[in-house]
Amino acid sequence: MKKYFSILFLFVALRTWGEDTPKVSVKITNIKQVKGSIRVAFYKKGCDFPNEGSITFAKEVKITQIGEMTIHFSEVPFGEYAIAVFQDKNQNQKIDKNLVGYPLEPFGFSRNFKPKFSGPDFSDCNVVISPTTNTFTIKMID
Repeated sequence: MKKYFSILFLFVALRTWGEDTPKVSVKITNIKQVKGSIRVAFYKKGCDFPNEGSITFAKEVKITQIGEMTIHFSEVPFGEYAIAVFQDKNQNQKIDKNLVGYPLEPFGFSRNFKPKFSGPDFSDCNVVISPTTNTFTIKMID
């Protein structure tokens, strides 16, 4: 009987292990050049979004095709985030901007927010990672 409960406990523990970190997918569309890499950053609610020093989770992936790519995350826990993406064409690890601060490299935000006169606020781009919602599509702006 003890063996049965041990096996049952192990099964339940393995099944629930990782439930705090779901598989999250970010589909990036409107990629126009196979040049450089895509950088995806998650900002937890309360962080100084979209400042680079406030990134909670990030990943960089080499661009392999024009059109769209999907980037997968397994370390992002359930919660509320804003997602920022940019194509680092020249591989200098930052988004290049013009004199007034507008990006010179393709970029995008969760909820496909398009900035007009200033950068976005967290509330413009917030998404919730939950057991039923963990796939997001972001269209690059160039």
